Amino acid sequence: MEKVIEKILGIETEKLKSCMGLNTAKEIVQQPEAWRDGIKNLIDNKQTIKVFMDKFLEKDNSRIILTGAGTSAFAGEVCEPYLTSLLGRRVEAIATTDIVGCPNNYLIKDIPTLLISFARSGNSPESVHAVKLANEIVDDLYQVVITCNENGKLAKNTKEDEKSLLLLMPSQTDDVGFAMTSSFSTMTMSCMAIFNIDNIGSFERDVELLSNAVEKFLDNSIDEITKIANSNFERIIYLGSGTSRGLSRESSLKVLELTGGIVNANYDTPLGFRHGPKSVIDDTTLTVIYISNDNYTRLYDLDLVREMLEHRKNDKIVLVGCDLDNDIKDKADYNFELEKQNYTVKDEVLLPLQQIVFAQALAFLKSVNLGITPDNPCPTGEVNRVVQGVILHDLNK
Repeated sequence: MEKVIEKILGIETEKLKSCMGLNTAKEIVQQPEAWRDGIKNLIDNKQTIKVFMDKFLEKDNSRIILTGAGTSAFAGEVCEPYLTSLLGRRVEAIATTDIVGCPNNYLIKDIPTLLISFARSGNSPESVHAVKLANEIVDDLYQVVITCNENGKLAKNTKEDEKSLLLLMPSQTDDVGFAMTSSFSTMTMSCMAIFNIDNIGSFERDVELLSNAVEKFLDNSIDEITKIANSNFERIIYLGSGTSRGLSRESSLKVLELTGGIVNANYDTPLGFRHGPKSVIDDTTLTVIYISNDNYTRLYDLDLVREMLEHRKNDKIVLVGCDLDNDIKDKADYNFELEKQNYTVKDEVLLPLQQIVFAQALAFLKSVNLGITPDNPCPTGEVNRVVQGVILHDLNK
């Protein structure tokens, strides 16, 4: 693995150790292999997953809530548009931090609910408490726990519960580094996969295509990403639509986390960006636009790109997507052309997992460039790998 990191990231292992970045580097680079291992685990448990999912999905007037805190919440936001389209039913991404703070605003007593919890450690106080509140409020609650830690509280609490399904991710995805990387992408992929359990063989083929494409992308693009990381930008904006909307949130969080907040990061949709947030742009700003593969959505993405290229403020524009139009490629500062795959699922569904490695690598390399320790970018403890300091209150009080 260390040889692969040196080849792809171009940073010697000893330097990564000295700057406390080796774990995060490994966790970014290992993702394609983690996805392959993750899909194999699901195939091995296909029958158990199918029986559980079929039992819930046959219920009328039901809803699905995708939940987690921070990066884990954004995994749900990436999955939500796809699952809504696939299932034709209510699928809502609601963060555990929202559920815990205002449970009666989000949980409905008499509607059968499937709560899908994303959790790296499974020990975040809001994640555990959200499940407790859902059990107290919802009469007919089912839950799927997608976690990277078999010893976490969420994993342990699902055992011996016939209305709960535990999906353990490959052990290497329990990221040791501060920022969630392989945990995020593998949990996202696995959530999509369980709703394709009937055609899991085809989905495995898609994951193999995805994994190969990402390995090539990292190998071919890391020099250009390093060039951006070494440039002098103080603000970064990520813009994405549809499944890439949640990804834009996760991308901006990665920069904030790994640079210890030194780089001011934000996110929006291309259409929403015009409504005020666009005023943030100055000559220290880097704007990254994720181009959709959906033919209709893509029109709006490209409209904004052309508008921004026409009215520059010495800011830099980065495009990340497939089949980029020549007229914008010639004018953008950086172009990262992703290899379009012949997936059996909708083209834009797995695209965020191709795009996220760009954001992770850029955040990591910017952290190194600034002299910050990526594995622990906040050593003073204001922010922790597993959140601390949350006081949980009993709903009945």
